[in-house]
Amino acid sequence: MGREEQAEEREVLDSIFPDEIQEAVQENIGMQMIFTLHSTLKENAEQIIGERQEAARNVQEQKLLAIEAEENKKFHGTPVTVETFGPWRDQFMREMEEEKMKAEEDEAAAEKKRNRGKEAVVLLTGRQLWERGLAGKVEEEEDDDEDERKAVMEGVEKMKV
Repeated sequence: MGREEQAEEREVLDSIFPDEIQEAVQENIGMQMIFTLHSTLKENAEQIIGERQEAARNVQEQKLLAIEAEENKKFHGTPVTVETFGPWRDQFMREMEEEKMKAEEDEAAAEKKRNRGKEAVVLLTGRQLWERGLAGKVEEEEDDDEDERKAVMEGVEKMKV
């Protein structure tokens, strides 16, 4: 501890304890006073220590609250209203369209690079057909399909496991 802290503690002890001790001495004149004086000093010391601990906890809690408030500031932005959402959505849709166009251009450039500049027949994958809406329900000839099913079912029935 520094000299300033020691001086401060001495002042606190001198300001609190002498009055308390003098009262205890006056009450117990003629009796054994050591235990009573010890108890009085102990109670006052515990009170002082408790107050200091509480003050330290309050300071720490204030620091934590300040840090938390600082962190929460980043979550408070522009409130979403009809007026602010409309322009934001339009800009967002434009950005998404630009990204889509860029991705298509990149894909076309990569395709040309793979084909070494030659025009090639583009074979789309099943996923690409589905995404572009080119794949759908196809009507099959029912006569041929039913005959095949019957033949397969007859073969399955004849099999024994």
